[in-house]
Amino acid sequence: MNLEKNSGYVLFINLILITLIGLFIPLLIQQQKLNYRILNNRITAAQNKEAVESALQYQLYFFKKEDLLLNKSINFSEEIKVKIKGKEDADFIYLSAELDSEISYNAEMTLEKENLKIVNKIIYRSE
Repeated sequence: MNLEKNSGYVLFINLILITLIGLFIPLLIQQQKLNYRILNNRITAAQNKEAVESALQYQLYFFKKEDLLLNKSINFSEEIKVKIKGKEDADFIYLSAELDSEISYNAEMTLEKENLKIVNKIIYRSE
């Protein structure tokens, strides 16, 4: 006859377990979606940073090879378009690359004019 007194207890425990499972599963799914979006943003940021750095290196290579400063845009893909600019004064050459997208980056390089030694190179994320 003790079974009749404990039968409500088992149902109550099952109800609590089902409620907890129902609360945690959507939270886990939402966490996975957030992790996916964060990972995609990090991949895009890394691609954009590499594109800006390679555009700067392209400009440096082109200047060393043909002694010309470029002011144009380079299209790596439909989403990645980098603007490169070059300036010079009496002592230094200033090269810059700019990517304007959701996650945008800028890169700047300063060279000595005499021996083309890199004095300063900065790659930073712009807002």
